[in-house]
Amino acid sequence: MIEGGLRVLTACAYTPTVPPFPPPFQGAQRQLDFAEALCVRNPSLARVAKNRGEVAPALREAKLAVIHAAEGGHHIERSLEKLEVLAARGLRYLTLTHFVHNGLAQPAKLGPFTLLRGAPGLTDLGRAVVKKCEDLGVLVDVTHCSDRSFADVAAVSTRPLLATHVGFRRFFQTERNLSDEQARTVAKSGGVIGIISWSWLLKKRGLSAGVEEMADAVVHGALVAGAEHIGIGTDFDGFVWSARGMREARHYPRLTEALSLRGFHEEELRGILGGNYLRVLGEDPGSVGRAGYRPG
Repeated sequence: MIEGGLRVLTACAYTPTVPPFPPPFQGAQRQLDFAEALCVRNPSLARVAKNRGEVAPALREAKLAVIHAAEGGHHIERSLEKLEVLAARGLRYLTLTHFVHNGLAQPAKLGPFTLLRGAPGLTDLGRAVVKKCEDLGVLVDVTHCSDRSFADVAAVSTRPLLATHVGFRRFFQTERNLSDEQARTVAKSGGVIGIISWSWLLKKRGLSAGVEEMADAVVHGALVAGAEHIGIGTDFDGFVWSARGMREARHYPRLTEALSLRGFHEEELRGILGGNYLRVLGEDPGSVGRAGYRPG
């Protein structure tokens, strides 16, 4: 990560809901513990930024600022109190749903998991979780939401939305990707769309995708939603086959180079490569630049 120029890492906790894994809430706690202990053992390399405004101080002390998140509302085990516990530990955003229905929201159609997606839209508990997240300062991530769930979240949310690791239906038609209308909805909320590196969601006409196709998705998002609402959300280590040339964190400069050839000016590039995400998190987008970050 450091070799690739990454300065802010979202360490996203994920625990499956099946044995032999621990209960999801316990699993999330253990993963937060692990990330924090790793930083404590390597204080010159990484620091956790648990609260708003802590990225810049973390970067002044280390080479990498780490942000806590969790993928899937199943980690709170249908409990607002457990959401409060994770928020108190520094959870910065919660991906509302994942592959199967978790009592909060219906997930997008995705292969065999489609059989387990449950009833459409947000449940009453799901609406309460969205509101609780807003009260706690935890951002809501609509990645993996079905169209109905996405619409329901947008209807009740009053804060910027995240779509942290997605592609666009312009290139591959699947509910897992965002439509142009959904992209504009995220932008209207003041949020950010993170472009995934997963080849399957980026491909065109049945072809496998490379770093150029990932750059194509960034350009499309910028044209539809505005460059200030686009970021990078690779989903590295998310059990996906990443685009050719973008298979690990050391490859980030390849994407930067591809984007620099697409006509983005420096301010837009700095936003896409992290500044937009920091802004939505409530951090100072310029803090990374002052810490020595150079795109590419």
